[in-house]
Amino acid sequence: MLLPCNFLRRHLSRTLRQAALLPAVCFGLSVPVFANEAAQAIVDPVVDAVFIEEETGWVQPASHAAAATCSAFDAPCDSIVGECAGAGVEHDIWTRTTLTDGFFGAQPALAESGIAYQASLTQFYQGVAAGGSEQTFAYGGKVDQFVNFDGGKLGLWKGLLVTLHAETRYGETVILDAVGLAPVNANMLYPSLNNTTSITGLTINQFLSEEFMVSAGTFNQLDLFTQIYPQIGRGVDGFMNISSLIPLSVSRPLNLSMLGVAATKLHGEQVQGALGVFNTANSTTTSSFDKLFVNGAVILGYYRLFTDFGDLPGSHALLGVYSSGRYTSVDPLNWAFIPNVGLVGQQISDSWNLTYIYEKKLWVDSANSKRNVGLMTMWGISDGNPNPIRWSGNVSVQGTGLFDARPSDSLGAAYFYTGLSGDFKTLAQPLISLQDVEGVELFYNAAVTPWFHLSPDLQVIQPADRSRDTALVIGLRGKIDL
Repeated sequence: MLLPCNFLRRHLSRTLRQAALLPAVCFGLSVPVFANEAAQAIVDPVVDAVFIEEETGWVQPASHAAAATCSAFDAPCDSIVGECAGAGVEHDIWTRTTLTDGFFGAQPALAESGIAYQASLTQFYQGVAAGGSEQTFAYGGKVDQFVNFDGGKLGLWKGLLVTLHAETRYGETVILDAVGLAPVNANMLYPSLNNTTSITGLTINQFLSEEFMVSAGTFNQLDLFTQIYPQIGRGVDGFMNISSLIPLSVSRPLNLSMLGVAATKLHGEQVQGALGVFNTANSTTTSSFDKLFVNGAVILGYYRLFTDFGDLPGSHALLGVYSSGRYTSVDPLNWAFIPNVGLVGQQISDSWNLTYIYEKKLWVDSANSKRNVGLMTMWGISDGNPNPIRWSGNVSVQGTGLFDARPSDSLGAAYFYTGLSGDFKTLAQPLISLQDVEGVELFYNAAVTPWFHLSPDLQVIQPADRSRDTALVIGLRGKIDL
């Protein structure tokens, strides 16, 4: 894989490239969100002029380093200190990495000033072909905009990085028409099920050294988790069902966007551990400052051990979540009928969940590391009350560049299982007979051009409602890097 022109592979690059975050598996690590190589090319100019002094861990001018420099418009280099490959070459529409080729020069110019911008449009046509709640198809889409502000280049101070993610959701979705408790389109869940535009992530980050960073603001947990585990694709590149991305046992105390603070520890170019404290209220469409810690707090802890068995990278990680907030109980004994009001559930305090995450490369092409096959599995357990999901998990295999004629294509297969708590099943019994949810998902992501990817997707899901037939959900996703 071509490496960017100059250094910062041990500081901002550590999060920009390698650490690159559902709800919330990510403990509030807030680092720049760039989903693909095309977007990374926008960040490279920000990185061009700096490298990390080993003794201090602080960003230093590139003139102090024995490395070649490139302009903001140059292509990536063959090595970290090598000459620029294809510098100054204009790309035609079939070979450029973004549709507008850097918004016709505006993106590189902004990046030289310390502002890195990326935008993409993802469109979905998805439907329930059989089973489920209703057989119907729908079209919808999402516009994602990411902006990173480099404090050093903007004349503030070194190590400061401000990140912003704005999302625009439009159109329709079949999430409510397919099955409950296994949303078939993770990306169309947010910012809400209504069409809206919202800033779902806005964080201020300060690097204290090469290994430590502190952050504060509104944390977009799906972005954060995708930066830690980029193979999940954030619902726009890989799997679409949220159960294929993360175990749903984490979802009770966590929201997509949460106000909070966090400290992150890095190991090499990867995240090793983090600790965060967050507000319990959802901040996807509101600031939630008026609800700050009114209903308690969420504490997130994450730690990761890296492995290299058989010279193939992998990792084991544990994620723990505790919330002191109050939630509606799913225990039938905590519900009562109140005249003129109806059934009312008692509020109970505290909720917790614990998740184990394992990833491993099964094969990596020695000549091109972007060609690989990887295994990933996640399994979580929770309190079972107030969390209606007692345990859940998934296992997936994904491959990239498996065909010589299609080096940028990827494909994957996933299995997921969501075990409902006994209290929740009993509570629902008078109205609906519930069962555990399980399903499989297959996708193929075809790179039509470097900036346009087309992905057919197939899901087969056993619904939570026993009266519903197994759902067959098919979809087509098109993603354009603008």
